[in-house]
Amino acid sequence: MIDRIDFMMSLSQPIIFWGGKTKSEVQELLGDKVARMVGYDQRNPHHCYDLFMHSLHTVEFLPPESTVLLRTAAFFHDIGKLSTAMEKQGRLVFYGHAKRSAEIAADILQALGYSDEEITEICFYIKHHDDFISWVLPEEKNAPENKYQVEISKNNIGKHIRKVNKKMKESGMDMTENHWRQLIQLCLADASAQADVVIQNGQIIDTKEHKIKKLSELKDLI
Repeated sequence: MIDRIDFMMSLSQPIIFWGGKTKSEVQELLGDKVARMVGYDQRNPHHCYDLFMHSLHTVEFLPPESTVLLRTAAFFHDIGKLSTAMEKQGRLVFYGHAKRSAEIAADILQALGYSDEEITEICFYIKHHDDFISWVLPEEKNAPENKYQVEISKNNIGKHIRKVNKKMKESGMDMTENHWRQLIQLCLADASAQADVVIQNGQIIDTKEHKIKKLSELKDLI
């Protein structure tokens, strides 16, 4: 397995270091669960890369000053998709993949030598990177196609943060405003590594620009 220091250094230029590696090479360095991401077709209109390349691009889209823990979270944020993939209307969906990704990543990070405190923080980012997928701008609140929608507002983000923070405190970690701002950075990087236009049944149902706009609004409310 790759040395922890070498792995962390690889995250400064993930596409250069990892992008040209074969599945066998990735398996040798990080094990089978990571290697299975290489070349994995997500078969979902939100995505334009295979699973491994999407993860590498997500790391690349983080701001240069991002912490190594956030970059580590970006690398592993979707690893659980392989064990949660389901067919739905001719495409794949990945319900519950964020939680599963955190579980898988925790084992790999432990093997790499990350501390328990570091793993808890990294897994917070992974587990919650899809928290805001159904949040909508105020003018979109009554969109009938999204029955799970939550309006983007200071009140709603405050309630969500307090709810998650309470659970995190029970696990021994006090979350700060900075942790949440970093989480939104991961969400923004994730969206930036997706398809420019989302087309389903011949219709445009979303765009990368729209996703980034929503997340930017959320970030300004934290």
